[in-house]
Parts: sequence; C-alpha cells; structure tokens
Amino acid sequence: MMMLILWKKSMTSDYRTERVEPSPRVQGYTKQGTDGSRRHFLPHAYEQPPRPIPHPSADDVASVLGLPADQVTPAVLAALVPLLAEIDRLHFHSDQTERRLAWLEHQSDRHSVVPCLTRRALVRELDSLMTGGNSHGSVALVQVAGVEALRQIHGLLAGEGALRHIAANIIGALRTTDVVGCLGGSDFAILMPGTDPDHARAKLEEICARLTAPPFTWLGQQISLVPAFGLYALREGDGAEQALAAADRARRGLE
Repeated sequence: MMMLILWKKSMTSDYRTERVEPSPRVQGYTKQGTDGSRRHFLPHAYEQPPRPIPHPSADDVASVLGLPADQVTPAVLAALVPLLAEIDRLHFHSDQTERRLAWLEHQSDRHSVVPCLTRRALVRELDSLMTGGNSHGSVALVQVAGVEALRQIHGLLAGEGALRHIAANIIGALRTTDVVGCLGGSDFAILMPGTDPDHARAKLEEICARLTAPPFTWLGQQISLVPAFGLYALREGDGAEQALAAADRARRGLE
C-alpha cells in the first residue's frame, strides 16, 4: 500500500493533512450487463429506490384541489387517483434525471486513474479564475519522465501505480485551495491562486524532491522517475491555454 508522506512546514495548517482518496473509488467500471453491453458507471450510483404508488384518500384529493372533503365523490376520487400517481411518477423520474446529470458531470471532471481533475475541468477552473478578476497566482506544469518506459516494461498496472505515486506527492504537498489536473500521460498542471513565482518555485522544487526520495517502488524494484517543471506567473488578460503553453515552454527551457 502506498503511504503518503506529508510535507512538513512551520505553517502546516495551510497544507493538506488528510490522505488522498484511493483512486479506485474515482472510476467504477462494472461487469458486462445482461444485455451484453458494458456499463461505464456504477449501476444505481445516482438512483433512489422506487417509491410505492400513492393511494390518496378523499381528504388528500380535497386538500390538493382546495375543495371540501364531502364534495369529493367516489367517482371523482377514482378519476383523480391515476392522475396523481402519474404526477408523482414524473416527479420521481425528474429527480432521478437530476441526480444522474450531477453524477455524470462529477465523473467527467475527474481523472479515471488519479484523484485529480481532467484537462477540461482544470482549464475551466483556470478560465474561471482569470475571468473573475483575480489573475494573481502561478500555473505550473510538472512532467515526470520514466512512466511510459515503466508501462512498456512492467505493464499497465505499474504505470498507473506510478501515476498514483506522482499525484499523491503533488496533492499532499499543496494547499486545499490549489488545483491539480492531469493533462494526459504523466503531465500534471497545478494552479496556485495568490502564490507569487518565488514561493511557487520553492514548492515545486519540494515536490520534485519528494517524487525521487524515496523512489517509486514496484514489486520490490526501485523505479527511476525524473520530474521537470515549468512555471508561469498569471497576468491580466491571459487565457487558460495561453498560460499552460507558457508553463510548458518554461519547462522546455524556451522562456
């Protein structure tokens, strides 16, 4: 089991102290359904159990219609019960649809392997920060070499284990206000609102040191992972894609 070694600092209250959520809980691929199709979500993950069909009394119908109870005859009650049951059924399915949409939106924002945002969700968060009038902060791009080679030699599970090792060390060293996203492969982006470049650089150097000591171990074998980062200070008028591209150029030594 991968242990998360927390980064210690004098002001520890600004940084995470809780363990990272185990990544298998982020994605749930179920077995094939009875119809042969493969489901890409947990069955009933967003559903409530069906409610029984209501059997309203004359007093219930009278309260809905605003009539005295003695004016609700058996014929009126018999005619209105199916309508009330249909209204209740439609309300139930509307609630189910809202729960399904909320669940799907949550899943689309979360990476399938590591407990962080997808590229689309991180760009949205960065755009929201920039358009909200608070452009002070830093964006970093962390790339870790060696994951692809590990995947080719030891298989897919080894590569995913390395990604979890990287994500745990990145997330565990940041504040809860910082945002982490996986851009694809072993490229991670970090949004640090309100952090100047000097403090951001010190934090990134600490993260890179954590990624190599202790080294990632797979089946008793120590794997060499080589991190590199680029940093960009946000400015007024920047866009999300522009900021990420600038951080990538800084990582490659072009800026």
